[in-house]
Amino acid sequence: MKRLLFTSLLLCFTQLFFAQVSKESVAQSWMDANMPINKTNQSFAMLNSHSGPSGETFRFYHTVNGVEVFDSSVAVHVSNGNQVTYHDSTFDSAVETINTNPSITENDALNAAINALNIEGNIAQKEIKLYVYDKLGSTLLVYRVTTMSEFRMGNWETIVDAKTGTVLSTKDIAIYEKDFCNEKNPKDIKNPIRPSVLATGTAMVFDPDPLAKTGNVYGGNYVDNNDQTNAELDAARTAVNLLEIEFDGTNYRLRGPYTEIAELGAPSTGLFLQTSPDFSFTRDEQGFEAANCYHHIDKSFRYINDDLGIPLVSIYNGGVVRYDPHGANGADNSFYSAGSLQFGEGGVDDAEDMDVVLHELGHGLHDFITNGNLSQVNGLSEGTGDYWANSYKRSTGFWNNTDQQYFWVFGWDGHNPFWPGRVTNYGAMYPGGLTGQIHTDGQIWATVLLEIWEIIGREKMDAAVLEGLGMTNSGTNQQNAAIAVRQAAIDMGYTCAEIDAFTDRFEARGYTLPVYICDPNACAISAIDTANISPCDDNGTPGDGSDDFFTADVTVTFVNSPTTGSLNLTGDGTATVSVTGLTSPHTFVGVTFPSDGGPINLTATFSAEGACTLTDTNTGTAPAPCVTVGINENEALLSVSIFPNPADATISLSNLSQEYNVAIYNMLGQKVKQQTVDANKNSINVSDLTLGVYILKFEDYNNVLRFVVK
Repeated sequence: MKRLLFTSLLLCFTQLFFAQVSKESVAQSWMDANMPINKTNQSFAMLNSHSGPSGETFRFYHTVNGVEVFDSSVAVHVSNGNQVTYHDSTFDSAVETINTNPSITENDALNAAINALNIEGNIAQKEIKLYVYDKLGSTLLVYRVTTMSEFRMGNWETIVDAKTGTVLSTKDIAIYEKDFCNEKNPKDIKNPIRPSVLATGTAMVFDPDPLAKTGNVYGGNYVDNNDQTNAELDAARTAVNLLEIEFDGTNYRLRGPYTEIAELGAPSTGLFLQTSPDFSFTRDEQGFEAANCYHHIDKSFRYINDDLGIPLVSIYNGGVVRYDPHGANGADNSFYSAGSLQFGEGGVDDAEDMDVVLHELGHGLHDFITNGNLSQVNGLSEGTGDYWANSYKRSTGFWNNTDQQYFWVFGWDGHNPFWPGRVTNYGAMYPGGLTGQIHTDGQIWATVLLEIWEIIGREKMDAAVLEGLGMTNSGTNQQNAAIAVRQAAIDMGYTCAEIDAFTDRFEARGYTLPVYICDPNACAISAIDTANISPCDDNGTPGDGSDDFFTADVTVTFVNSPTTGSLNLTGDGTATVSVTGLTSPHTFVGVTFPSDGGPINLTATFSAEGACTLTDTNTGTAPAPCVTVGINENEALLSVSIFPNPADATISLSNLSQEYNVAIYNMLGQKVKQQTVDANKNSINVSDLTLGVYILKFEDYNNVLRFVVK
């Protein structure tokens, strides 16, 4: 059983491996044909890919002498059918080839940034990277320095000439919850050593917020009241577990596999280390916001990875999102930048409102799934953040679609005397309703996504949004994002009715989408052909039906290759072969199926999983079992075995009674090697074969053997 499990797991791994290689080859071929660079020492380098349910997106980065060109890349999405279904480019053809040897060091560049920004106190987070840069009218070699520091709110980008040390530009690149912000107090940075034990903590949090939980409006006992609590607000809390928080043997800390608390901005309120795993606070205690943030960020990541099946973590800080529940210099604002979240304290503390937490996290998800290529064109990322927050809140069921609060974003932090919040039933059309203000325009995007959400459901829409955004780039506008999101749904095999919902709602909102006619038979089988049908009876008694079986090579040709599928040769599930990463045509080699003796009709049924649930059959008459030809030889081959298995260089065949022609097939049904073997020449060199599972088939006989190349 253990060997069978190992072989099955290895088979799955091998199939995924081949699918990955195939997809990258498809993407590279598309790049070669469509994105040639004819300038000296300039090229594209594939430096990142993201694989998910819709396929895999490959990111090719423009380089000069091997140095990355800032904001010049191409994203190529390859579906599970190995087709390029979407691409997005910020390629800058104006970039010239320049000398890429810097004259100053990274430390020189950091000091230049510190001086330019008048940074004082601790620097909580920094990144320094060399780029070829063409945003200031000419092609330059620069250091891009980003800093989050103690007294200066935001995440500041400083562009420093790598030849002269001159500061070329400075700007705050943080992405804010609202259109306004201010700067206040200092903070203290602490970096404790990471413990090695994970534990389960407990907490009392707002999930989603006290007004939604109780069905109340802002007023009376349900007001901020300068962060004071009361019996009603205490009763609006929900008991939750804090999963996989760290324990160093003495203290528990809000740090886990997806997120961790950090001191990133003023005011300094500490990291809330404590000897108890119970982080249950009331809202007038600073620890309340700390636990509330951890719960909602961690829960969101677990939903994406475990429920949606989309592998996604931060691309910064070792895969962990850092959050400061009392940051942003105390402003009535919050922001995301470079894998970090800071929540302000003005009005209702932002970290008390799940909408604010998930909105800011939505920017991060957008950033992570595009490998740092988040777009704010038309407020795309603002709308994505609003969508992510409202998608979760709608799913809790506390408000009905007849309640105005059902459409509110920031239902506790906003829609009150502090600020008006935003909505997801915004009436403006695209593109005529664009105002040029990203927070306002993002409501168009969030609104249309949630219209589709209402039709196809939360999980399918959330998956399509993330997978679609994963195909986009830093210059993508709402219309192209709509095309990508619909394409993700197509590539994930959503039904025609579901695809029509994307098309109808997007076009009704004003987006122009390519014509797509959904064919419910898109993954239908155009042919199932059988070959090398061989009968056998392993007990040597022709036609008794006790142990009779057949083998056949079955080739399936698809209209479009589905994601996965199962071949059933008998129609009763007794000879089923499943495979991922299908190509068309695909040959299943030497599939064995039972017979009850006498002539039978061979029925090959293929069920496509993930793309559709259609089946198709091809019926042909197989010969009667145990015909004279090949019986003894087949029986003789039953004792043949392969050793060593797994192998790394050579395989040998034991107990060969005569000369045989053999062929080796990979798991895509492709013949990769053939040779004649006998008792004296029984070895086959497999050192040139790639890691994986292979089938060795004896020509003219039904016998097949499987082996692994390690």
